[in-house]
Amino acid sequence: MKFFCISAWLGALILFVCEAAPAQSREIVRLHALLRDSSRDVRSDTAYADDLNLLARAYYGNNADSAFFYGHKALEYSGRTGYRRGEADGWRMLGNTYEMTGDYVNMLTAYQHSLDIATQIDNTTLIAKVDINMALFYKQAGELDQAQKLMEKVESLDKRSGDSIQFAYVASNLADLALRQHHYDQALEYAVRALQAARKAGDEKTAASYNNDIGQILADKGDYNGALGHYLQSMTYYREADDRLGMTATNSLLGQAYLLLKDYPKALRYAEEALTVARELRRKMEIEVSAKVLADTYAAKGDYRNALSYFQLYKEYSDSLVSDQSSKAILTRAAQYNYDEQASRLREAQALKDAGYERALRKDALKIAVTVSVVAVLTLLAFLLQRDRAANRRTNLLLREKNEKIEEQKEVLEQQAVQLLLNNQQKDRLFSVVAHDLGGPLNSLKGMLDFLKEKKLSELELSGMMMELRRHVDSSSELVSNLLYWASSQLNVAVVMPVLLPVDELVQETIELFAHAAREKEVSLACDISAQLVGYADKDMMLVVLRNLTSNAIKFSRRGGLVKISGLRKAAEIEICVKDTGIGINAADLERIRRKESFTNYGTGNEKGTGLGILLCHEFAEANKGRFFVDSQWGKGSRCYFTIPAAPSSSSISV
Repeated sequence: MKFFCISAWLGALILFVCEAAPAQSREIVRLHALLRDSSRDVRSDTAYADDLNLLARAYYGNNADSAFFYGHKALEYSGRTGYRRGEADGWRMLGNTYEMTGDYVNMLTAYQHSLDIATQIDNTTLIAKVDINMALFYKQAGELDQAQKLMEKVESLDKRSGDSIQFAYVASNLADLALRQHHYDQALEYAVRALQAARKAGDEKTAASYNNDIGQILADKGDYNGALGHYLQSMTYYREADDRLGMTATNSLLGQAYLLLKDYPKALRYAEEALTVARELRRKMEIEVSAKVLADTYAAKGDYRNALSYFQLYKEYSDSLVSDQSSKAILTRAAQYNYDEQASRLREAQALKDAGYERALRKDALKIAVTVSVVAVLTLLAFLLQRDRAANRRTNLLLREKNEKIEEQKEVLEQQAVQLLLNNQQKDRLFSVVAHDLGGPLNSLKGMLDFLKEKKLSELELSGMMMELRRHVDSSSELVSNLLYWASSQLNVAVVMPVLLPVDELVQETIELFAHAAREKEVSLACDISAQLVGYADKDMMLVVLRNLTSNAIKFSRRGGLVKISGLRKAAEIEICVKDTGIGINAADLERIRRKESFTNYGTGNEKGTGLGILLCHEFAEANKGRFFVDSQWGKGSRCYFTIPAAPSSSSISV
């Protein structure tokens, strides 16, 4: 029972001394940056004092020296600027830090200063916070009447301020009192009420502490597995928030639960982790609790040597905590200790005098003095070496981080250089194709004009040449149109203007455009799209995609073939497919399409491709937040797909 009461006090003290401070390291960095802001007028900036107090709070549980430093700075600055609320908060932060180091006399003195100022300025929130901290201390010291009076005062203040977190704490305190009286059901009811209030207020840190309270009540009832569930929930929060003090307390609780479940390896692991961090934080209470768990666990295993070692550690800190409970108890025990020590010395001196050991005593004293001096020198050297090593580690860490950033930037630049080279090579190939494909039709047109001028052609020859020239001009027109669209996209001047598009209307418009070309090649065009199918994309871009895919399908179809355009809705997007029964695409060309490379092939009627159509299909589909992909087998036709969002709500296009 003592273990659970100590743990309950510890969890509450962590909660109301530390307050909510998740991700402490990030908070410390942020506050340091605010304090270094040269634009602030620190001569009269009350927020500057608040930031100093926040920084002292952020260091609580991690670095007592830093917490003291910024607490004193906040107190000094607030006094100089007449900022009374900052003074009250500064004294409270110092009280918290004295509690952290086990200096309870100075802790109570600092809390009293904070309470006096908060009362003078009638700040009920600060009064309640200080009263809570002092009530926790008095309850642990066994001064239950004094603790009860303070809690009644806090309850009265809560009614004035309407603070739901303070209300939750009152419920938690009632749960603790019921637990001390072994009224488990009543204690559990109060603890659950406190947890619900904390969750309703959105205070995760408070909820984590109350989860531990519920776990302790369940463990005291014998429901160890139920207790574990609540402890592990709390541990999840403390690890995410990097709250070392919370993790230490919860590790001790987990170790106790696993001990009661006779899972000794886990009990030892959690308790040892709690003891390690407690020593780093110089927390006497946590050292006592974790040492007791380790002693009990080793005793249960039959390892009495380790059990005795940890029990001695527990006893040492238990005696220390008992002697540190209040200023009155400290003074009383100090006087008793001085008396006992003096009496012991007198008895020892008399015994040594009677036995004639004065010379041996002087030698031993000299040895002790020398040993202490050597130890002090070695300790100083070790401290200096450790400080230098820490500085070197920080320097090496900074250098390593900078090198990693340089390597990342180098890799990005190399990737950009490679991409630029590939883009330039792609453009060079395209311009070569464009120059060749436009040159032929233009030369043919020039030659025909020369023949017409000299009247060397008959009407039959002229008609044949006109049909051939028409075919070349159609190909060149398609090439120029695609080239203009592609150039616009490369120069980043193509603006996507999405609208609601009836897909069947776009497809019918495309089929009408290519009806003549299909009839000449005896290729059937078919549409299988519902009139209710509506997408959300740029109309002109989608027409370019449909025209290129339909043109390619006709171009690579055999006479008597079929080109079918279909579409359907899949979740939040529309998928459109242009399918043909033509010659298909070989594996090498499919790979080029996936790599977005331009290339040209001749159709089944010796039609010349532009080399840009597939590139535009890729780019325009992706510009409209869709996808483009091809499925084909050589000799068995092709299926070209592209998708567009089904509605504005499913599209992330910026317009």
